[in-house]
Amino acid sequence: MQNLLSTYNPFRQKLIAVEYTVKEATPVFFGLKFAKKKEEWDIDQTFTAFEIGELSEFLKETKQVHLAITDDQVLCKEVSQTDVDAVIISEAFPNLNLDDFYYQILRTSHKSFVTVCRKEYVASIITKLQTEGIKVLSVTLGGLKVSVLSKFTDHTLQTSTLEIKFDTNEIDSIVSTDNTQEQYKIEGLTFSSTHTLPLAMGLYTAMGYHNISGNLDLKNQALAQGNKEKQLFKNVLQIGTGFLLITLLINFFVFNSFYKKWQNLQEELQIYTSQKEQIIQKQSLVNNKELLVQSILTTGFSKSSYYINQIIQSQPSTIVLSSLVYQPLLKPVRNEKEIEFKDKVITITGTSINKSDFTIWLRAIEALSYIDTVTIVHYGLNKINTSDFELMLKMKSNETKK
Repeated sequence: MQNLLSTYNPFRQKLIAVEYTVKEATPVFFGLKFAKKKEEWDIDQTFTAFEIGELSEFLKETKQVHLAITDDQVLCKEVSQTDVDAVIISEAFPNLNLDDFYYQILRTSHKSFVTVCRKEYVASIITKLQTEGIKVLSVTLGGLKVSVLSKFTDHTLQTSTLEIKFDTNEIDSIVSTDNTQEQYKIEGLTFSSTHTLPLAMGLYTAMGYHNISGNLDLKNQALAQGNKEKQLFKNVLQIGTGFLLITLLINFFVFNSFYKKWQNLQEELQIYTSQKEQIIQKQSLVNNKELLVQSILTTGFSKSSYYINQIIQSQPSTIVLSSLVYQPLLKPVRNEKEIEFKDKVITITGTSINKSDFTIWLRAIEALSYIDTVTIVHYGLNKINTSDFELMLKMKSNETKK
């Protein structure tokens, strides 16, 4: 048996079969796990649970089960017919409404075994399991799948609720029983009678048996398709999520690389912009100074020369000039500061040895056409009998060179 199982592996590394029944008004789940070890399938674990939540604890690794329902909601009958399903159902359960009931039929060489259960009841159990996150891969009614063990033993076998007799590699009878628990060993597999049916279900599925018919096949096909679609969606979602994460990671690195380059360019641009602004400011300052110098060269020199010549020509020999300043500065010249000067003003300093000549010279200056006022800022004798003086000449506002 183990060699046969080693050639068949549609369930990855785990296969779980669970029988649901009721014992003394208490729901019970008898479960068995097949595990593939060293390329062979073997019993990995058997378990018993009295609540769905407890069952879920045994299914942490994989919550996919093959389910058998064997409580009192499942009816089983033996008939002598081996004809088509409709004939067998008609003899076993006359007037049975197949819109409300699921049925399964196991044919032997000379008789048939029929199990039936309401669709609503089957759906309710599946829903309860699914609510706990347990996926039902297939459903079977009663102990029909124990027929797979007829190939390996001709002894009578008990399940949690049934006693099944074999004859010439076929089931001969199925009857309800409350016998005590038995221990069995078949082809190297040791198990308790409470887990006979889960063992048979696992072997039936793993070995690919198909000797049971019925309208429950449609439900099992729908369950298989639904689980297949869910698994496909899960795989696609995982692959899609992984691809998305990889794409985002690549985009992050690419963006980060370009962002750093952009930051460097922005820093360089800021430096160039700052340098450009400084150059523009310096250029503006230079231009202003050039305009000032040009203005002085083009206007100041021509006018000042004219004014100074007029004043010096009238200067008597008894007067010696120390300075003659045209439009003197108000403040010392400073870098990046506006040059301020006394507009339309001439200051003169010097010494005089003849007061009469000094007075005549002042009158001559006052008589000049461009002079508005003459102010004696200072005049006084010194120790060598000469007079120091300082004059401030205010020119007329509308005076132009003639």
